[in-house]
Amino acid sequence: MLNQLQKVTLISFLRALLKLDSPLPAQLQREINKVGKMYQTQPDKAINYLIKLAESDVIKEPYQQARINIQKNYEIQERNKFDKPSQQKAPAVPPERIANIAIAIFQASDSSKEAKNHKSEIMPQDRV
Repeated sequence: MLNQLQKVTLISFLRALLKLDSPLPAQLQREINKVGKMYQTQPDKAINYLIKLAESDVIKEPYQQARINIQKNYEIQERNKFDKPSQQKAPAVPPERIANIAIAIFQASDSSKEAKNHKSEIMPQDRV
C-alpha cells in the first residue's frame, strides 16, 4: 500500500501524462512501460522510478504543476473539513482502482493517450 507522498507522486505523474499533446519520446515511453511491469510486484520501487522519470524535459513542468495543484487542494480540504457534508467533494477513487488505472496507462504503447481514456478517474482525485 502506498503512503501519502507516493500517492501524490503517482497521481501527479498520471495528471502530467494527461497534459501532453503529443506522444512521448520512444525512450521515455519504454521507461514508463518498465514502471508498469515493476508496479505490479514492487510498487515502492516503481514510484521511486517515476520520480526519476518526472525529471524528463517532456514531463517535468506538467508533473510539477500537478503536484502543486494537489497540494493546494489538500490544504483547502484540510481547512474546510468541518464544513457541512453536503459541501464536501465526492469521495476519492479507491487507491486500488487508481493502481489498476496506473498499470494500464504505464503498460500502454502510448501512455499519454491511454491516460486521456481515464481522465474522469484521474482528475477528480484530489483527496490522496
